[in-house]
Amino acid sequence: MAGPKIFWIDQGDRVEDLAGDSSNISLYPGRELSRHLLSSLRAKEGDSFPFSDPETGTIYRGTLVSREPCSLKLDIESGRISRKHFFPRLGIVFSPLKGDSFSEALSMAVMAGIDILQPVISDRSIVRWPEGDGWASKAKRFAGIVREKSQLAGRATRMRIASPLSLRESLKNRASDVFLWFDEDSAGALDPMKAIDSLRRFPIQFWEQKTIWSVVGPEGGWSPRDRDCLRDPEEKGSVFRISLGERIFSGEMALLTAILFLGTFLAPALSRDRQILQAGEG
Repeated sequence: MAGPKIFWIDQGDRVEDLAGDSSNISLYPGRELSRHLLSSLRAKEGDSFPFSDPETGTIYRGTLVSREPCSLKLDIESGRISRKHFFPRLGIVFSPLKGDSFSEALSMAVMAGIDILQPVISDRSIVRWPEGDGWASKAKRFAGIVREKSQLAGRATRMRIASPLSLRESLKNRASDVFLWFDEDSAGALDPMKAIDSLRRFPIQFWEQKTIWSVVGPEGGWSPRDRDCLRDPEEKGSVFRISLGERIFSGEMALLTAILFLGTFLAPALSRDRQILQAGEG
């Protein structure tokens, strides 16, 4: 990835829709984006680049009309479909990792198309990210990584990182969603491919307002009290326990495996099912 595949339009940039109908949209880049376009890329008037609004997933083609002041004309690329239009949403519930390990996992999650990360504090969590000002400083750094990696990967939408919660709170707050609980105890658990088959049996409409969460525990495994959090969602049929066999994974490897399973295997399978259904209806 030599440079950004797409540029995000962020808070420091100004967009004007003069006609109010998206037929005449102008972009006035802020300092950072202007510097990148004019100094790093040495853009000339008439050069064009892909842009997106990361909050809506709208994709534009921006043509430079003036270097001083820097301004571009934006045209909506109606033929481009962003990750925002896929379903269901994809989430990861995980125990925080030390140091650079999480930054690497964060980059992988962005590229795999994950929509939201939910850090949780469980009984055996090694890292306990602080709340309040301590978390705010971390969230700002993580947001910068998300922005950089998204633009390099050509991702049009912003992945969200939620504030840390307890494991019980996280499951309770999302009672209507579906959870894939990665479990070191293989008794009664599904292997990943069987889990995909089970989820594909649900009607496509079932997923439209839902998030599928992969739940990844700490390196020390789930405690009895953690497992007690499963009772209610299991009784409601919203939890699928998944085993990766007898392998023993580090916290980093377990998180990356869950990210790749969700983003590169399960989501494409459900997306193909939807496309087939829509083709049949057409």
